[in-house]
Amino acid sequence: MMKCLVFGFLCLALTEGLIRVPLLRFKEMYEELRERGMLEELLKSKQFSAEGVYSEGLINQQDMAYFGKISLGTPPQSFYVHFDTGSTTLWVNSVYCKSEACTYHPLFDPRKSSTYHSDGNPFSIHYGTGSLTGVIGYDTVTVGGVTVTDQKIGLSVTEPGNHFARPLHDGLMGLAYKPSQQTIVDTMIQEGLLEEPVFAFYLSRNSERGSEVVFGGTDPSHYTGEIHWVPVQMNSHWQLVFEGFEVNHQATGWCQSGCTAIVDTGTSLLACPPQYADTLHQMLGGFKDQNENRHYVFNCDAVSSLPTLTFVMNGAHLHLEPSSYVLTDSDGSGYCSSGIEASRETYRDGMPYWVLGDVFLRQFYSVFDQGNGRVGFATLA
Repeated sequence: MMKCLVFGFLCLALTEGLIRVPLLRFKEMYEELRERGMLEELLKSKQFSAEGVYSEGLINQQDMAYFGKISLGTPPQSFYVHFDTGSTTLWVNSVYCKSEACTYHPLFDPRKSSTYHSDGNPFSIHYGTGSLTGVIGYDTVTVGGVTVTDQKIGLSVTEPGNHFARPLHDGLMGLAYKPSQQTIVDTMIQEGLLEEPVFAFYLSRNSERGSEVVFGGTDPSHYTGEIHWVPVQMNSHWQLVFEGFEVNHQATGWCQSGCTAIVDTGTSLLACPPQYADTLHQMLGGFKDQNENRHYVFNCDAVSSLPTLTFVMNGAHLHLEPSSYVLTDSDGSGYCSSGIEASRETYRDGMPYWVLGDVFLRQFYSVFDQGNGRVGFATLA
């Protein structure tokens, strides 16, 4: 009993410096979507969502993306944005945008903010899926109850296609490790808002509640044991090098001279080097979807017997169970989608290139240490 009390007091002491926002209940989310006239579209969607933190809670809508609520300007205008470690720009849909994708979302109106200013510089972003152009401005941003002043933001002008028309995606908050780009974490550090130059993600699975991103430290209630640290490349998208990849605890030899990867909350799946995608799925008993050649599937009945994947990073063996890399069957066909896809690059910096997306990150408590240039992974509590 005494141990429990001591542990409870320790957790309280370690987390009291963090600013927390309660998780948005699904009922409240549905009510807001109904007001936007988008509830029916959400219920049909196969996308996932979440809501962000300082600590701020994340809403998990089917495990494919995680979103959180922020506000911009004075008085504040609220938006749901994707918290993305794989990009740098904080942008939202704006009144300047006339693309069809913008008609599904609330639009930021800089004319209604007394703290907004801009020099009119344009920006253009091309993601793996989706692109946009816009204009750079500066304004107050509130996230998880913390107010950041004079933050660089992008206001969308064109959003081709329908990628950004999906529910909840009013914009994106880039959290890449690129201090030269003035991400919101860099501004928080400059303004002395963080107890530590660290932020951390807990991503729930299977549409469970509780996802959150914490700025300024970590939440020990989400993990057990030590955090395994891996150095990252300065001024990168949290790019690291790891020394081994195993299937069923047997080395593949694919990373004999090292593999490189980015740690990307903005990518839904685990992306492996394209030269290994077919071979890996054959080793796992998966096969290509007849309807979509780039995607792979598994027999749902066989999931529990599939092998474990292991990433050897800075001496630590990080295991990915089949329940993590196989996605839930959604159509009753008996086949489950693979959470592994081929990455868009064969090599980066001369090494096989991976993207450690949400399929990987849901298995761990992930910590992004901007002060020491490293990422950490810990076993979930």
